[in-house]
Amino acid sequence: MEKVLIAHSLYPPHIIGGAEISTQILAQTMNRHYDVKVITVGGHEKREVRTEMINGIEISRLPYNNRYWIGNSVQETSAANKIMWRFQDIFNVKQYRYIKAYLARVQPAIIHTQNIPGLSLAIWKAAHELNIPVVHTLRDFSLIDPIKISAYSRLYRQISRRYSRMISSVIGISNHILGSHTTLGFFERSSKHVIHNIVEENNNVQELYAEKEVHHNQPLNIGYFGQLTEVKGVQYLIDAIKSLGQDIVGTLHIFGDGPLLHHLKQLAGSESRIIFRGKLDKSQIAPHMKEMDITVVPSTWAEPFGRVVIESYQVGTAVYASRVGGMAEILLDTDEFAFTSHSSESITQSILQYYHMSEQKKINLKKRCYQHSQLFNENYLLQKHMDIYEKLIRHGG
Repeated sequence: MEKVLIAHSLYPPHIIGGAEISTQILAQTMNRHYDVKVITVGGHEKREVRTEMINGIEISRLPYNNRYWIGNSVQETSAANKIMWRFQDIFNVKQYRYIKAYLARVQPAIIHTQNIPGLSLAIWKAAHELNIPVVHTLRDFSLIDPIKISAYSRLYRQISRRYSRMISSVIGISNHILGSHTTLGFFERSSKHVIHNIVEENNNVQELYAEKEVHHNQPLNIGYFGQLTEVKGVQYLIDAIKSLGQDIVGTLHIFGDGPLLHHLKQLAGSESRIIFRGKLDKSQIAPHMKEMDITVVPSTWAEPFGRVVIESYQVGTAVYASRVGGMAEILLDTDEFAFTSHSSESITQSILQYYHMSEQKKINLKKRCYQHSQLFNENYLLQKHMDIYEKLIRHGG
């Protein structure tokens, strides 16, 4: 059985966003046909590689070898410290030595990198020097615009674009994110593919879908699931809810945490219908989504994919989302379920559209959502990746 090494900045149980979940699903799916190992960055400063087994996969965690560990989401970090961290992360010499020694020992047939902050561009160079083919999945825009400092981003973009020539195959989780990179000259020598993220299949989710009740002529339960940051657009959703009467919206449940929490609470003010529920454990997301009439994704940035959309569909809950990034590629119907970003009024109109929908249409919509979610399954993910892996392993690309 061929060895495949999957590399990502973080790996569960350390989760910041959907990328960590998607990487774990990828590793566990591909482990059905390959000897999958994972390399990531741990929260320890001690100079050792710590190894553990998670769901039958060997996880090797490098020391963070920088000013701090990016997995510590509650740590207060100054702007200067963040900038210094970024400069060291362009090519982290210490990580390069750890990674190259690890690759020489394990000798994987292929390396599949995901997000690489913390591992740095050093992982691509180490693999290239050892003649190990690299597949890279684009899950965000960190190669193009890593931080909101244009001078640094321009510098990093030039360097990462040059390093991207070392990549054998590149995968975008949407056409949008792949095109955003290739039009800037990234991955000139790589074969190019689009493979959408998937969501885990399990009986629990199917049971939740079967149990879900469709309500009609009742105030809506609306859910938001995600980080509380500026680009997630939750402020527009809050404004929309405040503009609607209690006969239309019963409760807005905000599930998540982040630096904008205090500001959003101030924005909600005394509106008792807006409840901040905190960050959910991964296992609790689906049960809470099932209780919502609709999920709203009000992002203001070009979301590469939007995992929450498919997770919500799995339990039969309709989604209304901003018309940004890769959203149009995964929504059930963009014309019906997408709204203009940066606009509370657009969100208001979407909520009213669902509220005034006939009961039979809501029942049919529940079924359509679930059926659509089944397109994003493990067999799809497995076959698409196997096609790429086998070509590189057997024929060198």
